[in-house]
Amino acid sequence: MAHETELKFIDADFSSLRKCLAGLGAKSLGRHVERNMVFDTPERTLRQAHTLLRLRSQQWKDRQATLLTLKCPPSAPVPQDVKVYDERETAVDDFNAMRSVLEGLGYGVAFLYEKLREEWRLPGVEICLDTMPFGHVVELEGERDAILACARQLGLSMDKASRATYHELNRQWRLAEGLAPDESFCFPPQRLHELIKGL
Repeated sequence: MAHETELKFIDADFSSLRKCLAGLGAKSLGRHVERNMVFDTPERTLRQAHTLLRLRSQQWKDRQATLLTLKCPPSAPVPQDVKVYDERETAVDDFNAMRSVLEGLGYGVAFLYEKLREEWRLPGVEICLDTMPFGHVVELEGERDAILACARQLGLSMDKASRATYHELNRQWRLAEGLAPDESFCFPPQRLHELIKGL
């Protein structure tokens, strides 16, 4: 079982970060649009267990991919200044067939979410510039010490650091904006079309 260790930084300035990443010699891995379905039982037993079952479609300019992911709370003590999951993930050939399998097992779509992800890589750290329907967020993934060192290199303020999931950030944003609760966070169709066209 793999561990995923990450930290997010809210309200990031992507233009400045791109210049900084290029100056550090980071490798650009391109951009893609993600469309995600989160599955659960009708009783939301996975959510109650702090477990995420997700089917993800990724679309690049010239290719597509599908991933099935299960994220669970870590089985051992972890640092409190980063977010850590036990994660199992595998590529899937057919998005709709996998959805049918999950629904056949009694899981349904609990909510949907989308993002435009721009990926960069420095030694030991993956840097994701994520455009969400509710704003810009940077996600750093790697080992804890490498994440914190990378944040310093990029000038990211720990005052903007968050261990929250994107689902939690969406709930916080909707509350702050006075919007009705909605677990899904997707782009308007025209905006999604523009993002895909601009890949």
